[in-house]
Amino acid sequence: MRTSPNGPPAGPAWGLAENLGWSVFKNTAAQGVGRLLIALSRLVVAGIIVRSFGKITFAEYSLIFGILAIAEWLIDFGVTEVFVREICRDPARAPGLLRIVTAAKFVQIAVAYAVLVAILLALRYPAKIVEAGLVGGAGMIFYGGVLVYRVSFKASLTMERDVAAELLSVLVAVPLVWLACHYGAGLSILVGCHFVSRAVFFGLAFLFGKSRYRPSVKGVTWRDIREGVRASAAIGTIGFLVGIYEAVGILLLSKLGTLSGLAYYSGAQRLVWPILMALASVGATLYPVLSSYWPHARADFERACQKGLNTVVVLGGLALCCLVAGADFFMGLIGPDIVPGAPALRVLAVLCFFKAISATLGPVLYVVHAQRYALQFIAVAVAVKAVVIAALVPRFGYMGVAYGSLGVEVCCAVVPCVYVLQRFSGYRVRWLVPLKVAAIAAVAAAAPRLLVSGSGLSAAIAAAAIYGPLVFLSRAVRLSDVRSLLSRRTP
Repeated sequence: MRTSPNGPPAGPAWGLAENLGWSVFKNTAAQGVGRLLIALSRLVVAGIIVRSFGKITFAEYSLIFGILAIAEWLIDFGVTEVFVREICRDPARAPGLLRIVTAAKFVQIAVAYAVLVAILLALRYPAKIVEAGLVGGAGMIFYGGVLVYRVSFKASLTMERDVAAELLSVLVAVPLVWLACHYGAGLSILVGCHFVSRAVFFGLAFLFGKSRYRPSVKGVTWRDIREGVRASAAIGTIGFLVGIYEAVGILLLSKLGTLSGLAYYSGAQRLVWPILMALASVGATLYPVLSSYWPHARADFERACQKGLNTVVVLGGLALCCLVAGADFFMGLIGPDIVPGAPALRVLAVLCFFKAISATLGPVLYVVHAQRYALQFIAVAVAVKAVVIAALVPRFGYMGVAYGSLGVEVCCAVVPCVYVLQRFSGYRVRWLVPLKVAAIAAVAAAAPRLLVSGSGLSAAIAAAAIYGPLVFLSRAVRLSDVRSLLSRRTP
């Protein structure tokens, strides 16, 4: 796609005029808090299902959403990242580009639903799981509309509107699920609550974004759609592979393990999702900023990358030590039946720390046009993860999935991501702060065992109380950095 011949806009995003540091902080905080609340609301839904129907129904429910996640990747297919990048580089083209995105979604929704049906039938799941999956898949119609507005929100650094719409839609689902459980509804009705939630999500996104864009395909041709999808193809394929990469553990565990093991692992996943969603907000906020910096302002680009990485590892370290120290307590929040899965939560907490790094630096590969290399290493990662987990599950059950996922993430995702980024951008990651944080997190996670008994809430609080002062004393975090973020004044 063409970009403006006049170079990048003066601001980092669509008409932004305020202090960049404050704007990034505001959007990151809004996304972090909002997505944390979203994930916690979904955790409440999980708890309602476990306590009402037991861990087997919860395992089936989680399996359906693991498959839906793969299909939903196809509705995005990298279009969001590519069109946000283009709008940030040439804001004058925003209305036309958004109309192309709108038209493309009609095609992508049809393809995604066909893939969903193929997966459900190919894996020969029981009829009730297939039926529930088809009900949940209908919600992709509304999700496609949400993604159109997500491009607008991200490009204008108003992602808090996207988060607010999603949060309110999830809050609508909570009482619906409670009513379904109260009246003993089946799996399809439970998943149908998700369909209603998606409809509310789209309605609110339209309400919050209509002042900037109203859905239209006026003037869009099939050639525009083809060019848009073609430009997004590399990123889209990466996203689809990432969807498979994230779901392959659940899928293989459902076929090679037990439903009880699937429930334990899914419960641990539900607990780390709030953290992952909050940490991913750092990378999501950085993306439009870095898109406007590259390649004309290399110093600003490198400074923003490093600050983003340092921020995400500090936050990830806090989550790591709390989850490891208080694993039994956190698993018990979902339901007593899930507490035996606490060892998986400890491993996934470590995995969460490494995923925070790849979630922050990974999208930067799209900014520096390293999509092809990202595609190569994520394809290898999917294949390796499938082989490793298939080998470990028969012997170690759900813990084999946890350990296998951690090893593959480090070796096949984080290391290649950093290598490719440094090769294409010339930016050299400074590892002093991440290494300090990792050491502090390990101490904070282990120390509560000497101070309190068990791995309950008191252990989690003790870990946080130890971690906070140490990150400041080690100068991994400086008060001057915090004050600069909180300042609204333009430097």
